Amino acid sequence: MKFKFLGTEIYISFLFCAVFCFMLAIDRTGLVIPTFFAIFIHESAHLLAMWAADCQPRAIRLIPTSVQIVRPFSVKRYGEIAISACGPAANLVVFGTLYTNYVIFKNEQSLNFAILNLVIAIFNLLPVSGLDGGTILTIIISKFTDVYKAESIVRLVTVGFAFIAFVFGVYLWVSGTVNISVFIVTVYLAVCGLVKK
Repeated sequence: MKFKFLGTEIYISFLFCAVFCFMLAIDRTGLVIPTFFAIFIHESAHLLAMWAADCQPRAIRLIPTSVQIVRPFSVKRYGEIAISACGPAANLVVFGTLYTNYVIFKNEQSLNFAILNLVIAIFNLLPVSGLDGGTILTIIISKFTDVYKAESIVRLVTVGFAFIAFVFGVYLWVSGTVNISVFIVTVYLAVCGLVKK
């Protein structure tokens, strides 16, 4: 499905819809919809920052593995860092607000959604390719060298994180706790680190 909104092309792949429906069908935790809502908050903050910086995205693509935002890069590096940081910052604001609500009113649902937003913020701040932390690290390193070397360094860091995640997954497995999500994260990080954009 493809349409335009405020001059930005929105593309939602059939596979994205299929994966979302599949996750809803097998979800026994009730976390799928809150997770997608937290991701919506995260991406909306990026978009608002882009529009505020007069860096309107040309296209937004929803595919099974990620939300891709196609846009021109802003001229100023601090603008790029601000745009990248806005997504995690929004999740941290939601976390703080909901955790305060939990402390005052002891609402378990507030605590669960607060923790979910904290996890999404921390994960996106990892200094790896494809995530906000990786973008920020690339911009910082590119101040001292060219952007291609900076991207290569960040890809190397990403492979390092993939290796750590793999070792952790194997450790859990040997300990008798199989956690498939750790191996999924390992594969995601390995692909981000090894595949050039």
